[in-house]
Amino acid sequence: MEKNRLLELDALRGLAAIAVVIYHYFYRYDILYGHEGLSTEWAQLGKLGVQLFFMVSGFVIYWTLNRVDKPLDFLVSRFSRLYPTFWFSALLTFTIISFFGLPGREINLHHAIMNAFMFHEYAGIKHIDGVYWTLTIELTFYFWIFIFFITGVLKYTEYLFSPLIMISVLQSQGLIEFSELINKILMLQYLSYFLAGICFYKLMNRLANKFTYAILMLCMVSTLFVFSKGVFLITSAFYLLFFLAVSGRLKFLSIKPLVILGSISYSLYLLHQNIGYIVINKLYNIGVNPILSIILAILTTLSLAYLTTRFVEKPSLIVIRNAYRKISA
Repeated sequence: MEKNRLLELDALRGLAAIAVVIYHYFYRYDILYGHEGLSTEWAQLGKLGVQLFFMVSGFVIYWTLNRVDKPLDFLVSRFSRLYPTFWFSALLTFTIISFFGLPGREINLHHAIMNAFMFHEYAGIKHIDGVYWTLTIELTFYFWIFIFFITGVLKYTEYLFSPLIMISVLQSQGLIEFSELINKILMLQYLSYFLAGICFYKLMNRLANKFTYAILMLCMVSTLFVFSKGVFLITSAFYLLFFLAVSGRLKFLSIKPLVILGSISYSLYLLHQNIGYIVINKLYNIGVNPILSIILAILTTLSLAYLTTRFVEKPSLIVIRNAYRKISA
């Protein structure tokens, strides 16, 4: 996959990461701690960058599973990609919060250790950083798609998942109701985005049929009921972007700055929120104005993300995958 990756999707991932950063530094920070005379309502839209992440993930994970030879290949691929960077980012965030403090977002050592499994939300353990909630959803998606892979039904994924999309719509209208745990296990709120990514993969590789198009439309329309009209409109824009990207019509996004941003997006996502809040807090304390404080927070977390990608994510990925190749050779 690495040799044939779509640079446009890397760019979209980078743009999604920046959108989430802007949401947190403007709108979410204002809710939690308060900005001084700064308009932040417009930044609410940035949180939808998460949904774009989920679409990219659905596309990439389905692509990956269609290229691996055996189940362990996939497990090693995902472990090497996710866990070393997550462990470093979680440790760094926990250390910085413990040293500088962040009102309402501190966490004890026991809970911090439990974060290492990345499934800690299922045990009711508080996140070191609030953004980790999406990792629970990602890993749950990996679990189900991996089950489909090892049972030989991967090519029927859209048919297996689409009934859950309809169930999510029924639940959103109050016609049925499931517990919070069942909602998490079945990813009822966000599954449509992962499934849309899978459908776009099939479109790109000419594996789609009329049912694939129908399911893709179901996924898009479901967001109108599960979320809101506004989310539906933005999701429709995401679908258009995705279609243009996978059909080769967004080549202009393949510029180096956006591709680099995409390459550090995982580290940026993991590191930006609480560390950025601390940077803004400290700058406020010495009288720095809001916009400059936010700019400096962005530059700080971009730098941390770049260094983490270069010195943690990429080296650990290479070491783990090379070791696995030697063992399995």
